[in-house]
Amino acid sequence: MSSSREGVGDLTVSQRRAESGPALLPVAWRAYRPPRWWFEIILIVVLDAVYEHLRDLVPLREHEAYARGWDLFHFEQHLGFDIELTLNRFVMHHHWIAQAANYGYATFAVPVIGVLVWLFIWHRRVYKTARSVLAFTTILGLIGFWLFPTAPPRLLNGAGFVDTTVYFHTIGSWGSRTVSEHSNLFAAMPSLHCAWALWVGLSLFFVARHRLLRALGVLYPLWTLFLVMATANHYIFDALAGYFCVAVSVVAVWLLFGHQPWSPARDKEELTRLHHAKDAAQPSEGDRAPSAV
Repeated sequence: MSSSREGVGDLTVSQRRAESGPALLPVAWRAYRPPRWWFEIILIVVLDAVYEHLRDLVPLREHEAYARGWDLFHFEQHLGFDIELTLNRFVMHHHWIAQAANYGYATFAVPVIGVLVWLFIWHRRVYKTARSVLAFTTILGLIGFWLFPTAPPRLLNGAGFVDTTVYFHTIGSWGSRTVSEHSNLFAAMPSLHCAWALWVGLSLFFVARHRLLRALGVLYPLWTLFLVMATANHYIFDALAGYFCVAVSVVAVWLLFGHQPWSPARDKEELTRLHHAKDAAQPSEGDRAPSAV
């Protein structure tokens, strides 16, 4: 029986949604098992190691990153859609908004970790598939960093952008040697800030029961979209690429597990019983009516 700590996991079998996807993984892999903290730590360490490896390789393609950044900027100008420069100039005239955006950008990992812990402790039947979406999204983002190194707007000298974190001396500023030496300065495409913010928003919207938390799930991705452009750290196309990574990851989880990522998982016994019932409901060869000649 589910523990009372599992929140959404306490839903009865009849209340849980039936599988709608192909469910390509074996039943044993799809069935609910309490998440193990040590496995989650190993996953984070592996993803961080991959990121560090890619970060060390990117400086070799610095020219390509700057060229792609300028191409994006000129393309947006051609479309008359260079919204980043407008937002950047706006926050430069409203210091308190700029500071809020700066600190929001610098602490982007806090909401992600907070929602992960929240799901791990109180919504364990949702945790595995929701975390899988986050992991797949991050992997796709890392692939994007390698395939499409892109200089963010703040690094385009002469384009008119102001690096707000440097200008206002915000903690975690790119102007700090400690931060710049341990960060991939050309990891703009796709925007994992926006991708992770969308994941946070979807998790809150689909899992939280309180209306305030669900409203926060809608507003937080919009706030993140604003701040990444206003601080001249991303183009809007970076954000769209990040959202695409989330969409692909959601579809992948649906294909593998057979249900949307924020639906509670079933036990192995429940899945086996459902499959047996489904097989029994299908007519056998002998029961099928003969086709008309």
